[in-house]
Amino acid sequence: MIIYSRNNRAITGRLDDELVMMDIEKGRYFSLNPVATRIWELLENPMGFDELCSMLQNEYDVAEARCREETEKCIADLLGYGLISDAMHNS
Repeated sequence: MIIYSRNNRAITGRLDDELVMMDIEKGRYFSLNPVATRIWELLENPMGFDELCSMLQNEYDVAEARCREETEKCIADLLGYGLISDAMHNS
């Protein structure tokens, strides 16, 4: 199983209902929408994709297929920007 976790090299702050981030190492600025912000918050505790989707479905009125699709896109973006990392975990 793949476990996702935050890379804490970014400085974060709130701006209304969004999270703004600055990756000091790369000099890049990011703004996360409310759902991506919630994903970031949940990944304070490393977890797998299924657990993450389950938690989001409990919080938002969203169909499972759409939740999984949108979460997958967000995870891919966060990985691509180096804001989170993934690691294999034997369970």
